[in-house]
Amino acid sequence: MRILPNSAFGRIALLVGVLLLINQWVSYLSISWYVAQPSMKQLVQLLASDVKTAMSMQDLEIEGKMSNEVRLEIMDEQRIQMVSTRMGDPKQLREARLYTVLTAQLADSLGVPEESTEMRVEESDKIYYWIKSPKHNNVWFRIAMEPFEGFYIHPPIVYFTAILLLSLLGGWIFTKQISRPLRRLEFAAREIGRGDNPGQLKEEGLEEMVTVTRAFNQMARNVQQLEEDRTLLLAGVSHDLRTPLTRIRLATEFMGEDEAEVKEGIVRDTEDMDQIIDQFISFVRDGRDERDQVGDLNTLVEDCIKSARIQTQDISYEFGELPPLPFKPMAMKRLVTNLIMNGLKYAGAPLEVKTSVVGNSVRVSVFDQGPGIDEKEMERLFQPFSRGNSARSGGGSGLGLAIVQRIAELHRGKVSLHNRKEGGLEARLEFPILTKI
Repeated sequence: MRILPNSAFGRIALLVGVLLLINQWVSYLSISWYVAQPSMKQLVQLLASDVKTAMSMQDLEIEGKMSNEVRLEIMDEQRIQMVSTRMGDPKQLREARLYTVLTAQLADSLGVPEESTEMRVEESDKIYYWIKSPKHNNVWFRIAMEPFEGFYIHPPIVYFTAILLLSLLGGWIFTKQISRPLRRLEFAAREIGRGDNPGQLKEEGLEEMVTVTRAFNQMARNVQQLEEDRTLLLAGVSHDLRTPLTRIRLATEFMGEDEAEVKEGIVRDTEDMDQIIDQFISFVRDGRDERDQVGDLNTLVEDCIKSARIQTQDISYEFGELPPLPFKPMAMKRLVTNLIMNGLKYAGAPLEVKTSVVGNSVRVSVFDQGPGIDEKEMERLFQPFSRGNSARSGGGSGLGLAIVQRIAELHRGKVSLHNRKEGGLEARLEFPILTKI
């Protein structure tokens, strides 16, 4: 179970929140120790002094050394009332709040057992402290005082909740300044990975983010320049190679009948070289600049099958019900055609082509009845210039499946190879239905 969040916002917000909570907890304890507790102690000592004075005057009255009128006058000046509860507790006493901590401190100041006294607080027009007489269970002293602001401290849960919310808000504002350019970098990196040009990102925000964005923009320009140089190079090489190939092919037409076998070999080699050049051009021009169009994929696959039937009629198909899909028509046609032609080239007829909807994806499968491929070889075959084992290898540049994979990635899809239990190989194309290209 992960404790730390994965996102930068979560980690920074958690860090800020923990630091603030620790800081506020220390502040809370400091206020309690150095402000609240001394204030409460001073308050309790003052109340204990008033209670002692009231009990002393009560004893003097009982001994006859002080009259009742004088005692009441002195207690009234000190805002002390003596209330008897023989007939029941008054409403103010019942509604007063009991404070156990203050009761313990008061008992300690009076030098009596804690169970012999009790302290309650009444909040009305003033603050009244109800103190039970340690000598008489049915006598309470009601002492009036002005509100003591330093005594009341907010409950910790309310205090810490407010701090936590403020910490999250501060963390969100802080990390938003970091996460926004990071998300732009992530999106732009995905665009470059697909071969698209995301354009120049704005160099703004924190100094570190500006530096990273500037370096990324330079990298994107370099990648774009390399892509353009590669395209120009391959296009130029392909064009220049076709000129001598054409001359060679033309020269073979003037060869005599006695050199028919040599002529046939030269023609076959020039056709293979011309096909390899076409694969190079297809690899470079993978349809990235082609616009998306919503169409019927079954119709496109059927057109590819009709073109392949020029070589053999032994190609069957089974089309499932597909929704209208956005795709690049020429690129998708090149992809499906390559899958079919690879099957004919390396496994031979018969072939079977199926389309279907699996979950939230469209699947196009080409089944052959060839010898299959070693499981360890399948991933490597999608790399440029890679060829399979001797059982299914042949001529060519080894770019066929690399071209197919690049086109599939343009449609956010994937091409995979699967050995069939009944024998043969399945070349499978899958791409999501709801994802826009």
